[in-house]
Amino acid sequence: MTKKDEEKTLKYQRLTTSLVAVLAILLIASEAFAGGFYLPGRGVRPLGRAGAFVASGEGNLNSLWYNPANLTLSEGMELTVDLAVVDLAFDFQRAPRVTQGGDTIEYGRVESSAAPQPIPQILIGGPTGNDDLSWAFGFYTPYMAGATFPENGPQRYTLIDNVGSAMGFLHAAVSYKLGDGARVGLGVQNAFASFRLVSTTSAYTGLHGRPEDEDLDILSKIELSDFFAPAGNIGFWVKLGPSMEAAISAQSPVFFEDGDAELTVRMPSHPEFDNARLTNNTLAASMVLPAVARVALRYVDDPIDIELAGVWEGWSAFKEIKATPNDIEVEGVPGIGSIPVGPLTIPENWKDTFSVRLGGDFKVDEALTLRAGYNFETGAVPDEYYSVFSPDSDKHTVAAGMSWAFDGWQLDAGTAYYFFSDRNIDTSNMRQINPTDAENELATVVGNGEYSSRYFVFGMGVNYMFE
Repeated sequence: MTKKDEEKTLKYQRLTTSLVAVLAILLIASEAFAGGFYLPGRGVRPLGRAGAFVASGEGNLNSLWYNPANLTLSEGMELTVDLAVVDLAFDFQRAPRVTQGGDTIEYGRVESSAAPQPIPQILIGGPTGNDDLSWAFGFYTPYMAGATFPENGPQRYTLIDNVGSAMGFLHAAVSYKLGDGARVGLGVQNAFASFRLVSTTSAYTGLHGRPEDEDLDILSKIELSDFFAPAGNIGFWVKLGPSMEAAISAQSPVFFEDGDAELTVRMPSHPEFDNARLTNNTLAASMVLPAVARVALRYVDDPIDIELAGVWEGWSAFKEIKATPNDIEVEGVPGIGSIPVGPLTIPENWKDTFSVRLGGDFKVDEALTLRAGYNFETGAVPDEYYSVFSPDSDKHTVAAGMSWAFDGWQLDAGTAYYFFSDRNIDTSNMRQINPTDAENELATVVGNGEYSSRYFVFGMGVNYMFE
């Protein structure tokens, strides 16, 4: 093999490595979709309390998620149906970049154009014939929303689109009274997920053009799905005194795995890549949602109900992303033939998150209840790995809601506004994934800049008690 052929082989080997790297980066976006877009609070009634619902949900089906010990439904069968809408306002101003020649390149501000995301849930539960034992079953999804950015925007090397991704739970649980002063609950879940993520990498070789020329972009889409991911939760509630209660609950990790995640690649439009193509387009990939632990104190003295809760999520378990191709080769390499694509591991090193939630109800009369809450949660993503597909920063939440009861019916409404702390990143490790640049000598830093995101959530629901 001539020296020229060796250089060409090395170039295409780097191309194959980059294709796997594209998958890994998009899987990081999957994790971010869960971490950054997995908002505190779920269910219309708990939403109005900013998610402070660990000790306070006695007899309410939303306790299925927060604390199954509170599923005390001995008075009759109940049905809860609600729908929330999550709207994301998200913009990014990429920092100017100075080229090797000393020129400064300025970038325009981009913002997500994704439509608001509807979030449904259906819950049902009731007595078992044993006054101390109750059951519940439900389908629900976390509160999260995708983002859509311009295909040719300055953020394209981290994320273009993840709209169409979805995640949900089927959940069954029982609650058992341990006398008048304590309860325990246990739930089993099947989580399911389908992620659609689009991003861009660069095929700039340094021989011609510039690092961010659009005709050297590789547009990549991954579709990862898993419809069987067993998990569970457990909870305990105890009465401390006439007006004081305490509760704890825990959620197991959820492991998603897809042995045939589909990778679709659009090769660069530059003539140099006219004949390059993949022999296969599936990869083995996995991701995990972290374990969650909750603890709460509740003060209740009619007409007042106030809860202070703390929540920990173990995002530090997310240390790296792994991707393994299923016999993928790149064909059409002039003078060489085909080159196999190998596995790849990318480090991440996220942080655990903590939140403090304060929420309460005020019962105006037998029909009307008002509620409000506040939540502060730390972010999971360090500055070095922050980007438009992992925008999870410290956040403040203010929330309010109400319920109206009549003839066995309860109508709920809730709203919350999530203020994510603006981030101004100047120490980013987020670079282009470049097929010809194993040492990151050509790949530009794409994560520096100013990030601003806000979420607005509004929901309505109905609860019915069957006679």
